[in-house]
Amino acid sequence: MDDEIDLVVLGGGVGIFAAVRAAQLGLRVVLVENRRIGGVCMNWGGLATKTLTSTVELFKNLKKASNNGIQGSLFLDWTDMKRNKDNICSRMSKMPEFLLKKAGVRIVIGNGEVQSPTEVKITSADGEEIIKTRNILIATGSQPITIPGVELKDPILDSDQMLELETPPKSLLVVGGGVIGLEFATIFNLLNTKVTIVEMLPTLLPDEEPEVGEFLLRHLKKEGMEVFVNSKVTQVTQVNDGVNVRILTPTEETTKNVDKVLMAIGRKPNINRESLDVIGVKTTKKGIIVDEKTQTSAKTVWAAGDAVDPHLLANVAIREAKVAAANIAGDKARMEYDLIPRCVFTIPETAAVGLTEKQAKDKGLETKIVKINFSAQNFRAMASNKTEGFIKIVILEDGRILGATIVGASASDLISEFILAIKNKMTAEEMSDLVYVHPSFSEVLQVALEKILGKAMI
Repeated sequence: MDDEIDLVVLGGGVGIFAAVRAAQLGLRVVLVENRRIGGVCMNWGGLATKTLTSTVELFKNLKKASNNGIQGSLFLDWTDMKRNKDNICSRMSKMPEFLLKKAGVRIVIGNGEVQSPTEVKITSADGEEIIKTRNILIATGSQPITIPGVELKDPILDSDQMLELETPPKSLLVVGGGVIGLEFATIFNLLNTKVTIVEMLPTLLPDEEPEVGEFLLRHLKKEGMEVFVNSKVTQVTQVNDGVNVRILTPTEETTKNVDKVLMAIGRKPNINRESLDVIGVKTTKKGIIVDEKTQTSAKTVWAAGDAVDPHLLANVAIREAKVAAANIAGDKARMEYDLIPRCVFTIPETAAVGLTEKQAKDKGLETKIVKINFSAQNFRAMASNKTEGFIKIVILEDGRILGATIVGASASDLISEFILAIKNKMTAEEMSDLVYVHPSFSEVLQVALEKILGKAMI
C-alpha cells in the first residue's frame, strides 16, 4: 500500500480545488481531465457568461448615462466581445494548471474509469494504466439536456454552443426560465436579438421568493423580451435556416419562427450509473448521493460538483471539493447546504440565502417578514441610477435571521452579509447595529432591518 496514490480526482473543473487542497495537506494526488483543465465553468460556462454580462451591463449603464453628462454614440461589437471573453478565459485557465503543478499534483489528460473502490483505469495519449489509490473523488461535472427527440445541433443550441456563435441571431427562443436561460436572454437582448422565453412552470425561478419571479417577468417584458410562463414547447422543427417552435400556453397554442433556439431546461451528471452501482456507489436520477462529508455509500469514493445530487452551483461545487479533500486527509469538514447563496446574473442581479417565506412556513416556523424597494434611503442607488429591485428578509419571532433575498445592483456581493448573519445566528437588531458605509448599496440592508424592528425612518 505504501506505493499507492492517496487520491485520484476525476475531473479537472471543480476537481482542481480538491486536488490542490489535498496536496497541500500532504496527500499524493493524480488529477484526470478528458477535455481542458478548468472545466466548464472556467472555459465555457460561468467565467465566459459573466464576462459577457459585465460587458452588456456596462453598455446598458452608459446608454442611460446622458443625464450624467456622458454623451456619444455606442454599440456592442460581438466579435470583440467574444475576443475579450476568450482572452480572459484563456488567461484564467492557465492558473489552475500552474497551481496543480506547484502543489505537486500529477495531471493526466485522458479518460478515467473507476474499476473498483480503489482502482482507476486511465486511457490517455500515452496508453492505458491502472492506478491503485486509497481514495477516488468523482467530479466529472454535467452536460446540457434537451427535449426528447430534439437534437442539440445548430440552429438548436446548448449554452456552450451559444458562446461560439459567429454573430448574434436576429431572434432567439430560450426554452427554460431558470438561471442559464435568463442570463443568456439578458446578454442577447442587449445585443438587439429579439428574445422569447418559454418556462413550463407558473413562474420564473420557482424555487425563490415569488416576488423574484414577478419582478423578473415585469422587468424582462419592460426590456422588450416576450415571456411565456406556465407554457410548454410541444414541437421544435428546423425550417430552412431557422426553427419553428410550437408553444402551448394556458390560453392558446402559438407558433414562433426564430433564427436560433437555446435549450436551457437543465443539465445531467456525467456519470455511469451502472459502473458506480457495481462498486457500491448509490445514485439517483439527479446524481451521486453523498453525505455531509461528501462521502458516497462506498467508503473510499467521494463526489463533488454537478455529479452530485442535487445542487448545480459552482459555489456549492467548490465547497464540496474542499470538504472532500479535508476529510480524505483526516480533517473534519462538513457541508452546510442551508448556507449556500443562490445568484442569477441578470441585470439587475438576484441573490438569496437561507429560507424563503414559504419554506419557513412549511417548517411550521413563526416568522416576521419585511420587504422594501432597493432604492429606499439608498443614496448610492440613486446616484448610480441603479434603483431597480427590492430586498426581502425572513426572521424568527425572536429576531434571528432565517433568510434573505436581494434583487438589485451588486446583489451577489451584498448577500454575503446575510450568509455571515445566518451562520452566526445573528438577530436583526444585532445586524442593524453595525455601521455601514455611507453612501453604499449595502445601506439598504440596514434600512430593511430597521424597518422590521420598527426603527426605520421610512
